[in-house]
Amino acid sequence: MAKANKVQPSSKRGESAAPKPGFSLSPRSILNMFLERWWIGLIASVVVVAAFFIFQPKQVPLYYTETKLLFEAKSKKILNIATVVDDTTSSTIDLNTHLARLNSDRFYDYVQQSLTPKEIELIQAPYRDPQNPSATPPVRAILRPAIHMREDKGTTIVHIGVELRDPEAAAFAANLFAQKYIFFMQDYSLTGTNSAILWLRQLAEEQRAELESATHAMQDFREKHSMSSVGETINIVSEKIKSLGTQIVTAETTQTSYRTLIDAIDRYQKSGRDLMEIDQISSYGNLTALRADLQNLKAERVILSDRYLEDHPKMKDNQLQIDSVQTRMKANLQLAVEEIRSRYTMAVQTEKQLREEYAKTEKQLNDLDKMNDTYKFLQDDYATKNSALNETQKRLQEITTVSQQTNDNIRILDTASVPSLPSNATPKQTAIEAAACGVFLLFGLPLGLGFLDSRVKSPSDVESGLEQTLLGGIKTMKKLSETERPNVFRLGKDDSLSEAYRGVFSEIEIRSVVPFPKRLMVTSSVPSEGKSLTASNLAAVFAAHGRKTLLVDCDFRRPTLRRYFGATAGIGLLPWLRENAHRPDVQVDTHKMGIMNIGPAFDLLPAGDAIKNPTEIIDQIASCDLFNKLSKHYDLIVIDTPPSAVFPDALLLSRFCSEMVYVCRFKTVRKALIKKTLAKFMDSGIGVIGVVLNCVPSSSVRNYGYDGYGSYNSEYYRSYQTEKVAS
Repeated sequence: MAKANKVQPSSKRGESAAPKPGFSLSPRSILNMFLERWWIGLIASVVVVAAFFIFQPKQVPLYYTETKLLFEAKSKKILNIATVVDDTTSSTIDLNTHLARLNSDRFYDYVQQSLTPKEIELIQAPYRDPQNPSATPPVRAILRPAIHMREDKGTTIVHIGVELRDPEAAAFAANLFAQKYIFFMQDYSLTGTNSAILWLRQLAEEQRAELESATHAMQDFREKHSMSSVGETINIVSEKIKSLGTQIVTAETTQTSYRTLIDAIDRYQKSGRDLMEIDQISSYGNLTALRADLQNLKAERVILSDRYLEDHPKMKDNQLQIDSVQTRMKANLQLAVEEIRSRYTMAVQTEKQLREEYAKTEKQLNDLDKMNDTYKFLQDDYATKNSALNETQKRLQEITTVSQQTNDNIRILDTASVPSLPSNATPKQTAIEAAACGVFLLFGLPLGLGFLDSRVKSPSDVESGLEQTLLGGIKTMKKLSETERPNVFRLGKDDSLSEAYRGVFSEIEIRSVVPFPKRLMVTSSVPSEGKSLTASNLAAVFAAHGRKTLLVDCDFRRPTLRRYFGATAGIGLLPWLRENAHRPDVQVDTHKMGIMNIGPAFDLLPAGDAIKNPTEIIDQIASCDLFNKLSKHYDLIVIDTPPSAVFPDALLLSRFCSEMVYVCRFKTVRKALIKKTLAKFMDSGIGVIGVVLNCVPSSSVRNYGYDGYGSYNSEYYRSYQTEKVAS
């Protein structure tokens, strides 16, 4: 299969650095988000503000006031002792405990029981329905939800706030709750102290009985086991254990040496070696002297054998002496071996006896230690119970003294005043809340929608979001007809648009690394993004710069170039392929193929008609090596394809191209879809030169940060050219 020469991108002069990925957020982008959707925020804010005033329910005025309670860190006392029920506040936990008591049902009942009929009437009067007096809520139902407790962070101050319909009732209730809590805690402290005195007296009696029992147990144990001499006995037994341990080591060493000697004797006897070679054997008894006598007799026999025969009396006498010495040596050797074995047996028995004595002594020491530990436990138990009794008696004495003192560590820091204005919603507050909500919607809703909008709509979306180079931005062509738009550059219909396409051409020339002749594919993600008119105008720009250019319509599903340039139906690439696709040697005849001339150095190869099986046709293009043959006649072949995110045609056509230009319509396609599609092309090996942002509204060209060629209106270009000619 013939393929275009794939040239990998490289760092060359004129190539820009790859854009850095990431999310670009700038004041301009935020302003654009707002300007684009401000009307949505305006409508939403107007609707919500109107609803605030229309549907705002009429509320009964409520009045809020509060009093402050100060919990001092230390209560004033005459003696430097602690109370049983401590009312002082020393930590956050203590303050939270007070808050819990203030909110408890027990305290509410305590306050309610202190109310007089006149005070109850003051609280209930604003809640009484003249039409139905019996439906008046009870005092508890009014006060319970109206009381609000809170603490000042970092202090020991608690705010008691009350919100009621009557301002005087609110001030009265707040001050009442503060005063009653002080009385409540004094009653609580006294009740707890009296209960503690009774409990401590009972505890002291129990501890005294336990101490007496511990004293008797310690004395009985001491007398029974003679604990006065236990310490000295433990020392004696410990020394004995050390001595026995040393003796056991010595016995083991002796036993080992005799065992080694016996093993050597057994080896010598089995091998027939002389036992006299063993030092311990040779030094036994008179073996050394006998051995010397034997050697002398043997030497004497050698001398006699030179003079006499074997039967000579001196020779016989010498032999008798030798036999006698050898007999005695053998007997002594046997005695030596038996003595060594006997000594080994004695060493084994000695070690066994020592170990038995060691185990017996060790058990005696363990028994003494257990006895000593038991006695120490009895002593510790006595000391603990004695200390506990002393502490209880001391505490009882302190509490008896404290019970005569009053504790006033809780103080009213600020009393509640009668409020003059209601605390709930007023027209002014409603207006402020409505205005705040309206401003939030006016600015927050457009910006929120802008952040959620992931479509490509700015250069930063292309360069940072897609990580691609922006080749140029093309403004909308609302004033041009359908046939004028693909020819806007060739016919010079709009100077700013012509400059914009020249700018795209310049970017392609600078960034392309593939030499001519080459093939350039133009595609997009979805239909109606302007890829065909971009391909047409780019082909015209290259032709205008002296490159012989062929524009090929490979959108076999919905060919549009024929309609743009007025080509005859049924003539073009598809009819030619039906006749010549299976002829590898077929030559390119521009007339038979239906190639039509559009302008100088600019030709068009239309698709011919629409089909339903374009992928098979693309394989036929490869089989006849069509594009390589056309490249012999043209410097540049621009291939227009179907949308690449919808159909696989463009990906198959990328095999015949070395580079591609991706067209993206302004605010049409999500960045994730484009990135996914571009990734497929990059995997195929084709080089992505960059992205053309198409159909950018004139009002958004400068707003979205695109200041490239064609971003100014046509009058600017005409004015500049006129001034140049006039000069």
